[in-house]
Amino acid sequence: MEIFLLGAALAFSINIELGVVNVMIVRTAIDRGAWPALLIGLGSCIGDVIWACAGALGVSALLQWPPAAWILWLGGSAILCWFAAAALRDAVRGGSIDDSSPLRRATGLRAVGLGLGVALSSPTLILWTATVGGSVVASQATSIAGFIPFISGFATAAVLHSVVLAGVVGATRRFTGPRTIRAVSLVSALMFAAFAIGIFVDGANRLALPLLAGN
Repeated sequence: MEIFLLGAALAFSINIELGVVNVMIVRTAIDRGAWPALLIGLGSCIGDVIWACAGALGVSALLQWPPAAWILWLGGSAILCWFAAAALRDAVRGGSIDDSSPLRRATGLRAVGLGLGVALSSPTLILWTATVGGSVVASQATSIAGFIPFISGFATAAVLHSVVLAGVVGATRRFTGPRTIRAVSLVSALMFAAFAIGIFVDGANRLALPLLAGN
């Protein structure tokens, strides 16, 4: 039980912050209701569990491998820029999520996939796996007996967080209006853009500049 609760606490510590996934869930719940937002949240939960399992398998060391670092740098920056542009378009348009936005087209498995993609490209989760989180998971999941309750607690807390967030925002969406959607979309755009810039600058300093200096 102690290992289960530790996994749950670790998941809550990751999901409680105002990250890109949470803002995406809030935006979707306000404009489209709780169910589409929950599907995105469930997709992000799958991504959370994948990163947690990666930490248990020692993938934090793999993230230091140059080819993997380059893929995460360029791919993560591009995905975050795309989401930033979509959120900015929604903020400028105001009133609702634009029909061309990935959030508008996300239904069913596509919504789950969208949440999964955002979670897997999340700079917060990548850094978490590569540093503190990965070592904590690895230390607790040294055997199947420890791995199963830890991951179970982690997954349960992640799903519970998504259910509560999507449900609460979806239930109160009638009290919101175009200004709320515009404000949340603007915050989302700024967060995506900030993360994209941060990842790109960090990757340039760690990967590109040393390579150019060597030439």
